[in-house]
Amino acid sequence: MKSNRLKNILFYIVLLGMLIPMIQHMTHFANEKGLKGAVKDPKAPVISIDAWRNGTYQDSMDTYLNEAFGFRPDFVRIHNQIQYSLYGKAQARGVIIGKEWYLYEYNYIRAYYGLDFVGDSTVNSKIEKLEFIQDTLEKMNKQILVVLAPGKGSYLPEYFPDSSKHEKGRTNYEAYSERLKESRVNFVDFHHWFRTMKDETPYPLYPKGGIHWSKYGEILAADSMIKYIEKIGDFDLPDLVIDEFETSSTNKEGDYDIGEGMNILFQTPTYPMAYPKFHIEHPEKNTTKGLFIADSYYWGMFNYGFSNSIFGEGQFWFYNNEIYPDSFDEQKLVGGIDIRKEVESNDFIVLMSTDANLYKFAFGFIDRLYEAYK
Repeated sequence: MKSNRLKNILFYIVLLGMLIPMIQHMTHFANEKGLKGAVKDPKAPVISIDAWRNGTYQDSMDTYLNEAFGFRPDFVRIHNQIQYSLYGKAQARGVIIGKEWYLYEYNYIRAYYGLDFVGDSTVNSKIEKLEFIQDTLEKMNKQILVVLAPGKGSYLPEYFPDSSKHEKGRTNYEAYSERLKESRVNFVDFHHWFRTMKDETPYPLYPKGGIHWSKYGEILAADSMIKYIEKIGDFDLPDLVIDEFETSSTNKEGDYDIGEGMNILFQTPTYPMAYPKFHIEHPEKNTTKGLFIADSYYWGMFNYGFSNSIFGEGQFWFYNNEIYPDSFDEQKLVGGIDIRKEVESNDFIVLMSTDANLYKFAFGFIDRLYEAYK
């Protein structure tokens, strides 16, 4: 009788474990913390006679139930945690776990070794077009600036896992920096600057669990960039005044973006990071407007409100595709605008890219504007 009772208890426990996710899916009685990253909410398929007859409805419903069952995010985190803790694997696309648990994205490692090198002829063509564009804009008292942002792979290659190491070849960064030095194009090389400061800064320039420059490094870069823009255009922009840095053992504000995207139960090892406290001092009149065509390395500055408060309510063309802040309300694409009109409504244009994206620098903007002027 004791044996039967134990079997019955185990049976009901298993049955309850099967029913709870179904009940959660139907009633949402518990609040679930969603997954981070490029995750789309699954939508239930719409039934129709044709879809039922040809079997597409059944297949779509199977996919939906597999992605929408109750407590799925928690089960995903448990699975990902097991893979990370026991096997040192990340269940996130492109994420590489390096030595001492440093987190990378593979495209930054690829850029460091030159595996994405586009060739000197491509780089030379881009710079020649940029020179033409800069000459054209200068006749209208406008400026263009190239910003070579650093990359985590080039800054911290010593923590690459052995399995990701390659023979180092010529890189896009090397080609662009060499060619820019020979050209008339205005540019700032934060890639080089960060590496020269690596052993000198009081706070980390890169986080252990994130892919972008630290908030400390980002604010230093922003301050230097503002001063350089004022220099090349004789502008009087608002001043970014850094008051102090506050350290925190809890990584925040993007310093743990890779770790968050891994969707695991416990935080990966990190170290304390510094976070700026600053204010902006405005000149009496600020009519200088700036346009940024950039990758995700500009998001931090944009979220700080710099496009609005420092760069004259200028826009951010994310990967030269979506226009912000307009796309927060309704998606607005660069492809649907008059590029000459939009560019000429600004006093300066900044093209910013980390080394991992230099293989597609500046995301089609240079070619399109060159054709528009040529």
